[in-house]
Amino acid sequence: MTITITNYRDLFANIRKRPRMWLIREDFASVVAFIEGCNQANAGTLLTGFQPWLVTQAGCLDNHVWWSTVAHLAESTGPKDVGDMDPDLDARTVESLFDLLDEFLELRDERDGLNRIFAAHEQWRRLREQNGCTATDAATCPTVSWPRAASRIRPDNPGLDNHH
Repeated sequence: MTITITNYRDLFANIRKRPRMWLIREDFASVVAFIEGCNQANAGTLLTGFQPWLVTQAGCLDNHVWWSTVAHLAESTGPKDVGDMDPDLDARTVESLFDLLDEFLELRDERDGLNRIFAAHEQWRRLREQNGCTATDAATCPTVSWPRAASRIRPDNPGLDNHH
């Protein structure tokens, strides 16, 4: 079998399909380490905008690293030690990470994708300041429209993606 990798979306899709071909373990911590290694190999540019994009979706956690926000989006209740999650939560979090990363990379590659990400994040930050919200996930804090990749927006409901 031959695998052709033309971009990081392809690479991450291949890892998702056959994680043991690429990683020692299939857990969230190992996937995060691999992705962060790819990011560092690209001088930190591979994930430019990822954390602000995640924060805009989560509506909180601006002071967290990206993998913590992904864990929160996968399961919003309770704190998580990403190196010690129960197997079911770990598997769901890995799936969430690959879904989020794929959409982020697709959006970022669009003509105005990175600008849309940073504009939404800045709008979110301004609204939080105006409403006196802290960096935590206060229930009363406002949310903003989360930027979506064009292929994931359904014409009948722009807030829903095509997978649901």
